Amino acid sequence: MNISAEFAGYTYRYSWLTLIRPLTLSGSISPAVAGAAFAAQKGSVDILVFFVFLAAALLVQMAVNIFNDYFDFLHGQDAEKWVRTERTGFSRQPLFSQLPIAAAGLLVVAGGLGTWLASRSSYWILLIGAVSIVAGIYYSAGKPSLASIGAGEMVAAIFLGFVVTSLSFVVEGGNFSWQVVAIAVPYAALIASMILVNNIRDMEKDKGFRCTVPIALGRPKAMQILGLLLALPYIWTAGVLVMGIVGWIAVIAILALPIALRLRWKLRGDAPRCDEKQAMKLAAWHHWVFGLLFAISIAIG
Repeated sequence: MNISAEFAGYTYRYSWLTLIRPLTLSGSISPAVAGAAFAAQKGSVDILVFFVFLAAALLVQMAVNIFNDYFDFLHGQDAEKWVRTERTGFSRQPLFSQLPIAAAGLLVVAGGLGTWLASRSSYWILLIGAVSIVAGIYYSAGKPSLASIGAGEMVAAIFLGFVVTSLSFVVEGGNFSWQVVAIAVPYAALIASMILVNNIRDMEKDKGFRCTVPIALGRPKAMQILGLLLALPYIWTAGVLVMGIVGWIAVIAILALPIALRLRWKLRGDAPRCDEKQAMKLAAWHHWVFGLLFAISIAIG
């Protein structure tokens, strides 16, 4: 990628660790654990395969997070995250020019891991993985990007909900079925709610750059959609429990409900800006707590 001198001299104000957004990585971890746990219920799990798949999924998500900051700044957003410097070389704070190189490196390693996984299961995994990577890059790349046309929630739901859960199951030798899709639904809703919370929080900042769901539909309707996305994992869990896809231990996932309620309160109509900022962290924690509790309940059976 060619970078003009206008951007080449900028340094990210924060660390590489901040750039990969570790709090959001439940988007890959929880559904991967759930898919493997469901595979264990149907047969056996190869621990090495699980950790290789988890590493590949995390590398892709981290690369997408890096690309997101890269393209946002390239498109004129988030200038407060960057400072003009004359520094060169590697340090704790990444240079703008280093971001695409780092992200591409992560994707190359993920591709290598994916090739190994495909050799042990199905080469369809490579095609699905490639589509996931392209969707992740174009989430923020291009004009318009997927995020800028209101498709962010849908893209996240598909690839960090259904795809990660299903692939985690399939690489363990499981046969794809509607039951795997049913297991993935809560994760699709959880990650979509994270993206929607982010877009509600950033409505003012995004105007003129993106047409996100809250901007297109207005905040009241976006909040209604958020309410549905927050409620869906609990309602769906009750459904798959009644159908016998998961055991009664799955009710432990309700322990995450207070986080969902607090998150909703933080985005109330008269909420101060500090509450709106805290809402994104709560959305991530909601994914961690519900996602892992649900996955653990599948593993226990």
